[in-house]
Amino acid sequence: MISFKALQYHIAHKTILEDISFEIPDGVFAAIIGPNGAGKSTLIKLLLGLIEMQEGSISIDGIPQKTWLRNNCFGYLPQQEEFDRSFPATALNIALMGLAGNIPLGKRCQPEHKNKALEVMQTCGIADKAYAQIGSLSGGEFQRVLLARAILSDSNYLILDEPEAGIDRPGVTSFFKLLKKLNEAGKTIITISHDLNTLSAYCSFLICLNRRLHCHNNTELVNAEVIHKTFGENVRLIEKDY
Repeated sequence: MISFKALQYHIAHKTILEDISFEIPDGVFAAIIGPNGAGKSTLIKLLLGLIEMQEGSISIDGIPQKTWLRNNCFGYLPQQEEFDRSFPATALNIALMGLAGNIPLGKRCQPEHKNKALEVMQTCGIADKAYAQIGSLSGGEFQRVLLARAILSDSNYLILDEPEAGIDRPGVTSFFKLLKKLNEAGKTIITISHDLNTLSAYCSFLICLNRRLHCHNNTELVNAEVIHKTFGENVRLIEKDY
């Protein structure tokens, strides 16, 4: 379980997060929704330890976040990952980066590492592209490679920041079906997304955030009033056009 208590975060006197307290239970497929600038990515960066907390606390599995991070890690798929697509790396090379923490410094990948990576790539439906150059992959294929890398970190938690970015509609549906299978296999998944149509079909726990927390519970409990509080009175909810 992940617990946030009384988080506050400010940048140049501007409040980004205000009095955020909630828990994410183990085994859920959680979605964080809210408009641009709502503090969603800031919340995730605080959880990952990518930025320093200012006020409040986070605990993971009952352990203070900094202590937990010394001995554990998250599987993480960032919103934008810059790669030089002309760099002579294969999809397998990128996936193997997820095992970096398990390979002693200065040592090369062994056959067992490659076999494990290929198994995970098979699970992610991208094993057939293992030896393809990254520059030849589509957006959806590249996202699956990055997901394989995240899974190979061997964390119980997968965190994704707008994983549907740059993927067409069929690709998004296929990707979320894969995430749902991983969730059903025991992974706790936390994703940031704007696609309410897709989230309602696959996620089991919803966190509505717009600087303040407006809701954190099972998706069926979210109603129009909560959505309007999160996105503003003039919001029009439409199916995302990919």
